[in-house]
Amino acid sequence: MQTRDTGELIPSAPSASLQSYPKSKTKAPPETPPTGPHDYNWYYETAPPTPPNKTHANTFFDKHGKQATLLRSIAHFRKLPETDVPEVAFIGRSNVGKSSLLNAVMGCNTKALLARTSSTPGFTKTMNLYGIAPDPGVRIKQESLSGSGGPGREKIVGPGGLVIVDMPGYGSGSLSAWGVEIMKYVQSRKALRRVFVLLDAEHGVKDKDRSILASLRLAGVSHQVILSKMDKLYIPKANEIKEFGKGRKLKSKGTVTGLRAKMRALLPDIKPPVGGGALGEILACSSEVLVEGKRLGIEDVRFAVLKAVGMEGEERKGFTESKKKKKKAVVEAKM
Repeated sequence: MQTRDTGELIPSAPSASLQSYPKSKTKAPPETPPTGPHDYNWYYETAPPTPPNKTHANTFFDKHGKQATLLRSIAHFRKLPETDVPEVAFIGRSNVGKSSLLNAVMGCNTKALLARTSSTPGFTKTMNLYGIAPDPGVRIKQESLSGSGGPGREKIVGPGGLVIVDMPGYGSGSLSAWGVEIMKYVQSRKALRRVFVLLDAEHGVKDKDRSILASLRLAGVSHQVILSKMDKLYIPKANEIKEFGKGRKLKSKGTVTGLRAKMRALLPDIKPPVGGGALGEILACSSEVLVEGKRLGIEDVRFAVLKAVGMEGEERKGFTESKKKKKKAVVEAKM
């Protein structure tokens, strides 16, 4: 709008038709060929984690995952406590392997604490919040209100920690029935740093997955795709391959190039020509297969979680600072 000297509003000239603008196309990002059987993740816009990065991620979760706390199971966004702790959320279709993946990432007693694997699709019906942090861990603190005799408000606290939110699986029901409270969370939760969207490696993206991805894009929510159950397509060659929890020996399967091709096929859905897409890396994993004693791809997911909340270098930073202090003490002792 423009104004005359009298202050009267004058309509602006109409905008050019959208058809007059050139149509953009989705271009496949450049791809570095895999360097070996374990180079199956696709980092097409980000740098892959280094061995020290992976060691740090494994150390954090192996050390503090045992102290993980089930903070709250809720069905309505308004019942979420306030928080000072960064959060990440995992969502996916029912029976996509989300609960098993969370158990593997967090490394806890799955029966006593974490998201439970069920043979019934859609087992998780609430948003489950799990806190992981060094002592004293993540907890819900009751803050008393000044001059009030009431219980006060609740707040999640946990220095140096994070919260993982396990979202209900979207199954055979409608997305509207599943997602009202979920979308309130992903659109309004200020502590949320990233949503990890699990897709079945074998079956790929479905219509409901596309709807979820579109909703996250429109809401401007940071999100990333993880292919679960990658053992259905690919198991790298190794001296020792076993089924987790059973010890049964398995054989290598498929090719890394075949798995990468599956990832490239996702691009039109996760990185459209208009609007922000998913983070520029696609991870693949399997919580059911041990390769050389490690669950397949889990350490990469662990690092992605820490990176999302800005904790990818905390222990390394502490190690460096400690080393500097020791060196300084030695120098001062010689003076």
